[in-house]
Amino acid sequence: TVQRLLPVLCQAHGLTPEQVVAIASNSGGKQALETVQRLLPVLCQAHGLTPDQVVAIASNGGKQALETVQRLLPVLCQAHGLTPEQVVAIASNGGGKQALETVQRLLPVLCQAHGLTPE
Repeated sequence: TVQRLLPVLCQAHGLTPEQVVAIASNSGGKQALETVQRLLPVLCQAHGLTPDQVVAIASNGGKQALETVQRLLPVLCQAHGLTPEQVVAIASNGGGKQALETVQRLLPVLCQAHGLTPE
């Protein structure tokens, strides 16, 4: 998979070989690489993320985190007042998918009932 995707990710998407290897070297690396190939243009063009941010999500949160960022980034930013950087920080950890879904579900409750702010 790395041999197949390395030229595509580097030439078509502007990643470095080191970034591709960093994604591939984690558990679920094959799925993460395939998801980066599919979602990098969308996340960068439609959602304003940088390739470095996408690599950080893929290297830590993998395929599930990338797909969840694509789905929830607009909601978390527009409806809940988070910045894209905050969403990336949440997603760039193991369990990023579950963390993003939990933030989406609980942030309004925590802010209203307990006086917390998105910051």
